Amino acid sequence: MRASSPLGTIDDIDSHPNTPHSYVAGESEDRLHHVASLWGLAEPRLRRKPVRNWFADSVTMHMHSVGALSRHERLDATGTLHYVTIRRRRRRPRAEDLPTPQYETLTDLFQPPAAVVSPIEVSEEEEIVVVVEEEDVIVGGSLAAAMFGIIKGTVGPAILYLPHGVVQSGYVVAIPSIVLATILYLYSANTCLLECWNIESRKQHEMATAVEELLALVSEERPVAPPKPTLLTYPELARRALGPYSILTVMGIAFFQLGVCLTYLIFVPHNLMQLTHNSLPREVWVWTMVLGEIPLGWLSDIRSLTCTNILATFLIAYGLVAVLALAIHQGWEQDPDTDERRFVSHWKQLPPVTDAWFLFVGTSFFMMEGGITLVVPLQEAVSSAADRKRFPAVNTHTTWGIVVFYVLFACICAAGLGGEGLSTALTASLHGHVANSVQLAYSVAVFFSFPLQAFPALQVICRALLGEQPSLWWRGVFTTAITLLLGVIATIAIDYLGNVVSLLGSMFGIPLALVFPPLMHNRLVGDRVKMNYVVVCFGLLAMGAASYATAASWNEQGG
Repeated sequence: MRASSPLGTIDDIDSHPNTPHSYVAGESEDRLHHVASLWGLAEPRLRRKPVRNWFADSVTMHMHSVGALSRHERLDATGTLHYVTIRRRRRRPRAEDLPTPQYETLTDLFQPPAAVVSPIEVSEEEEIVVVVEEEDVIVGGSLAAAMFGIIKGTVGPAILYLPHGVVQSGYVVAIPSIVLATILYLYSANTCLLECWNIESRKQHEMATAVEELLALVSEERPVAPPKPTLLTYPELARRALGPYSILTVMGIAFFQLGVCLTYLIFVPHNLMQLTHNSLPREVWVWTMVLGEIPLGWLSDIRSLTCTNILATFLIAYGLVAVLALAIHQGWEQDPDTDERRFVSHWKQLPPVTDAWFLFVGTSFFMMEGGITLVVPLQEAVSSAADRKRFPAVNTHTTWGIVVFYVLFACICAAGLGGEGLSTALTASLHGHVANSVQLAYSVAVFFSFPLQAFPALQVICRALLGEQPSLWWRGVFTTAITLLLGVIATIAIDYLGNVVSLLGSMFGIPLALVFPPLMHNRLVGDRVKMNYVVVCFGLLAMGAASYATAASWNEQGG
């Protein structure tokens, strides 16, 4: 990002857009001001970020969800996030850039040279100095970038668990469960969390203004330290609303994110075992992945994983398109037994309701993959005030679009591929060369998605055990131990992926989506109290019933 800064001399290279080394990513603020003046506008519009920066922002959202900042970010007194970078410009030297002659260098002029040196010709390109400048830019993006962040933070490998869930529970239960879960999720996200953020953000700005006025009145002999700014996140709002009980929220986020990573450690071995024709046991693939994830867990700034995040995004998109194409291709074929399209014959064979319908209650809340923890950072990342007011509507429309795609994907795959032999790890049920490419693509994508999902949990646990600024060595020890523990659990539960998904959604997904946000809203905002308690009671009942039923049928329902 480039901050507007007038250049000092007319021969600065940056003032000539056609010369080398003059390109900067994004739009030029100087040109935006110039166009605004031509059109008679009082203020220019905000610069648009390049689309490639959206991927970096989606990675950063995982850090901001637990209040972690990269080394280039800082908070001002109002809690506004700034991105500070070092920019190097190349220009021709000016008089003030030349070194001042010293006495020692002048006396050297009278000493004979040690050897005859031929004159060196200095080309015009070499008459350039590098100027280092610090840029401080307020972090902000457009609604389009926020929409991309919602999609990127929600759509992941969990979508592949839905077709098996529809078959296992019955479409009469599965589809209404997804719709109901989405309605309650959006109520908690937009009505509860974002209203809490709006109130606390306004309070934080008012407090910063009051402190600034106070500091202006205090004499220099008695300086007053300004309060430490805080990034508003789901855990921070819970701390302000629930006090010491907010530890339940923090640990819920940590366990849920680690649970998502646990499903990854089960999902990838299922795919690789199918891809390699059962050449190695699944447990070997589990520990191969664990050893590969350990070094990635040591990273304290996951912005360095932006490139792998881009790769994982395209691989997931390719996998979804390919799976849909395979399902449609197989479903459109004639069924030799019934002379009907396989879509029709398979759909008739799907049970409307089964005895294991309760498993989908947790799955329907797991499908968002903890996206509710990213709602507040995404709201904060929207730059203009007008766009911030429109963000809840954008979040609603985008989420419903995702859910419609989820339902269509689950129904098409269940009807096209058939219910029999459809495992929770959907891609492991496919066969053929295209299926092999999908299995490889999803395995690579999930491998690189693991550290992004694990970071919030690892950050929370390391802060709780090691303090706010743990040493890199101790952080590495703890993250390694946690990853190894996940490997042990994955080895034990490798045949029960469906149960793991349902249990995680029931025990942690439901409270994070339905219990804590309404309670926080009652304390920080104070309206719709009865409605909030209704949602909380429903969430507690659903959590208890679904968790108990899933645990009780653990050995009956495999993955």
